[in-house]
Amino acid sequence: LLGPLDLGPDIGVLPNRSMMGSMHTGLEGHSMPSWMVPMVLGSGVRDHQTLDGMATYFQERAKGGVGLMVTGGISPNMAGWTAPCGS
Repeated sequence: LLGPLDLGPDIGVLPNRSMMGSMHTGLEGHSMPSWMVPMVLGSGVRDHQTLDGMATYFQERAKGGVGLMVTGGISPNMAGWTAPCGS
C-alpha cells in the first residue's frame, strides 16, 4: 500500500497507492469568471474569491503524501449547474 505503483510510461509512477477520492469542498463555487459574478451573485458584488483556496486545499493534501488525487467534476456551462455556481 505504501510502495510505488508504476502506471506505465504514458502516466508515470505514483509514490504510493493512497488515493483521495473526488469530493466537493465548497471551494469550487468561487471559480466563476468575474464577468459571471453580477449574473449569479448580483450587480452589487464587486469582488469574489479566486481559486487560491482550492489550490491551497490540494497543495496541503499533496504535502501529506497522498499518491493520487481525483478532483471534483465541474460543469463547462451553466446548463450543467446543480445549484448557483455549483459544479
